[in-house]
Amino acid sequence: MLDSNGSFDNPFFQDKKIIKIDCKWKDQEYSKDAFGFTHAEYVCSFILKENPEAEIVLVPIVRKNKKSTVLDMIEGIETLIEEQVDIINLSMGDEYKYHKEIEEVCRVATEKGILIVAAYSNQKAEATYPASFPFVIGVRCLDMDEPVQVLEYDGKKNDVIFSCRLFFLYHLGIPVLHPGNSLACAVVTGYLSNYKKQYQQAISQFTHNTLNNYYPYQTLKQKQCYFLTNRMEEPLEQRFMREVTRTEQCDTFESGMEKLRNIKTVEQYSVLFIDHNNYQEICKYKEYIREYAMKHPEIEIVLRYPLFNMIERLNFQEKTNRNLNQFTV
Repeated sequence: MLDSNGSFDNPFFQDKKIIKIDCKWKDQEYSKDAFGFTHAEYVCSFILKENPEAEIVLVPIVRKNKKSTVLDMIEGIETLIEEQVDIINLSMGDEYKYHKEIEEVCRVATEKGILIVAAYSNQKAEATYPASFPFVIGVRCLDMDEPVQVLEYDGKKNDVIFSCRLFFLYHLGIPVLHPGNSLACAVVTGYLSNYKKQYQQAISQFTHNTLNNYYPYQTLKQKQCYFLTNRMEEPLEQRFMREVTRTEQCDTFESGMEKLRNIKTVEQYSVLFIDHNNYQEICKYKEYIREYAMKHPEIEIVLRYPLFNMIERLNFQEKTNRNLNQFTV
């Protein structure tokens, strides 16, 4: 991928594979935002959330001022071609001018079997290159008021279009939403990196799946919920519980996990609602939650935050014919 530089010292990156190919961009300076992350750190994290086994080759062409030249982009793509990568993620592009040289180097990559996934500009622009090239998967977001589906695929333009431009930074320890086509692009790259070449089929598999529908959270008012949370005393959490769900019983997350071992605890409830805002802590329970959901098809599992990635949810559905429900991907 081509992006900025970064330190990658967040716990999320601890066991992940990120190789920097510096070349002429050695010691590229970078700036961190208010949350303490660079652009590349965000993008890498979303790729790795969708595929923790992915190996990322980072060419840091983006400078501290968040800009790079057309020449840098061309040379960066050439470097990744030499590295024989499978996918090139470009959370950048030129929205001002078409450059023949960019099209040519992207065509060379494509002809060598490398998939290019590129973000459209966040500004309103007629085109963004290389995202606008029909042989590149372009990724952009809309801001729909009441979105029903997470994303759609435009076969004519070869574009993946998300219905919302906000994505949770949950996996980085920040349970807030962050906007940007760059993050959407990284989600698509991460998801597709799980597949070997059958990219169109992989996109179709998700877009035509029930997982592509946003969970209808309005229905929670009609269902009896057993609510588990790691912040029971917080007024905002209590308000959420009252206004969004029909909670019949609430427990701390840890004590609730213990109680789940006794089926009688929750058999009278139709929904197990999990609201844990610390990704690193809840990760230890991922397998247990999945196993519990498999053993108890009569109970609907709903997570407020996106603990499971797209592939994990698709695989679970394939095995059980049921969904691990989350408010977002």
